[in-house]
Amino acid sequence: MVKQRKAQAAFEYLTTYGWAVLTALVAIGALAYFGFLNPNNLLPNRCDFGKQLECVEYRIRDEGALGYVDLQIRNNFGKDINITEVAGEEIVGGNVPPPLTIHAGDTEELILNLNIPFPAGEKKEVSAIIVFMRNQAGATEHNISGTVFVTVQ
Repeated sequence: MVKQRKAQAAFEYLTTYGWAVLTALVAIGALAYFGFLNPNNLLPNRCDFGKQLECVEYRIRDEGALGYVDLQIRNNFGKDINITEVAGEEIVGGNVPPPLTIHAGDTEELILNLNIPFPAGEKKEVSAIIVFMRNQAGATEHNISGTVFVTVQ
């Protein structure tokens, strides 16, 4: 008779902790399902093309079947530059009339077309390479790579 009571106590112990573990797993699953455990939601928005080509304003917007990246960049090179091309894996074009001249210290807007739409409300990252040259005779082309990481509007 004593063995039976020990078995019952062990069974009740395991059952109680089993329900506690199951409840914790359901709670963690619900948090993950609703996006509370998504680390992208915890990261800040950022746009980084270096200090010499500074992002003033930036956003990624969804327009149905198309996505766009709107960038306002400031030329901190100290000399005028001509942007000749903007390329990237998700980028298929934009408003970069060859060449787009940005005078020293001035700000210009670039609108880049994306080949895939991003759903609004999610944070997404778009990488781009900006090809530019100094606005002088015989200047060579240079590349600046950067990223825009922001919540899609």
